[in-house]
Amino acid sequence: MKIIKGIVLLASFLLFNTAKLQAQQAGGSFLVSAGMDLIRTDLYKILERAQFGAEVNYFYSHQLSFSGGYEFNINHPNQVTAGLRYYPLEPVFLRARALLGNGADLGLGAGYTYNLSYRLRLEGITDYYIQRQALGVRVGLAFLIN
Repeated sequence: MKIIKGIVLLASFLLFNTAKLQAQQAGGSFLVSAGMDLIRTDLYKILERAQFGAEVNYFYSHQLSFSGGYEFNINHPNQVTAGLRYYPLEPVFLRARALLGNGADLGLGAGYTYNLSYRLRLEGITDYYIQRQALGVRVGLAFLIN
């Protein structure tokens, strides 16, 4: 019971206090990013299947963005993506993405952004792919347009 109370207290704290935070991105901003998977648990050899992705995020508010993108795969069909990001506490974000096309999947993950400059960010992301039951670690660069 103490664990549930702790979770409720933490969630309440985040909900009430994150509305006061100001991030670099604002409603109406765009974030253009590209990255590649470094590690995937469903692969057995190096470069068995390299996966690169590019996406554009549109920020509805400074905490919530909607994205569309494309995944380039070696030895696997390419896929279109649609998803969202939620920044409960800058620079950490949670994300969900639908991978559409052959081998469709749903990826749920979390990431961290490190600002190299006001507009340029280094991103580290971990995604869990539900259909494949695989975990992937991705690194990428993002550019903020506001």
